[in-house]
Amino acid sequence: MYSKWIINQIESLQIKKRINLLDFASGSGRNCIPLSNKNISVTAIDKNQEKINQYKSLNNINTICFDLETNEEWPLTRENYDVIIVVNYLFRPKIKKLINLLKKDGFLFYETFSVGNEKFGFPKNPNFLLKEGELLDVFAEELLPLSFYDGKTEERRASIKQMAGFKKGVL
Repeated sequence: MYSKWIINQIESLQIKKRINLLDFASGSGRNCIPLSNKNISVTAIDKNQEKINQYKSLNNINTICFDLETNEEWPLTRENYDVIIVVNYLFRPKIKKLINLLKKDGFLFYETFSVGNEKFGFPKNPNFLLKEGELLDVFAEELLPLSFYDGKTEERRASIKQMAGFKKGVL
């Protein structure tokens, strides 16, 4: 099931023109598939070709199979995306590089697990759990924070998550 928070954030933008959206670490496509039905051109990138194969033939979705955690440069164009979404993915060594992919006045919506989630299930490894306020710490110097939540959610199952929205522009 898709992230209701992500979909709501994008719908709240009231997009009137066709936009480029990047679904970063798209997995099974649960977020990019419903978004591709709107006035959105989606680029979905993930390392799992089997998952990408499930939606690569859909209209308005361009898929890229690539391991985002290698030392190779990402096969993504700088300042190309109006919106970037990241759901349930965390790789700290390259996280700030997402900023370079956003167009001026672009939006980043990030949702993933945070410390405390280990009580409810996976992930339990601290390498995959955000520290308190970490999304703000990482992005707020260069992006304008629009929304932030850090706490318990019950969307698919009980979990502890951070959800943050940012805009690239003049601070």
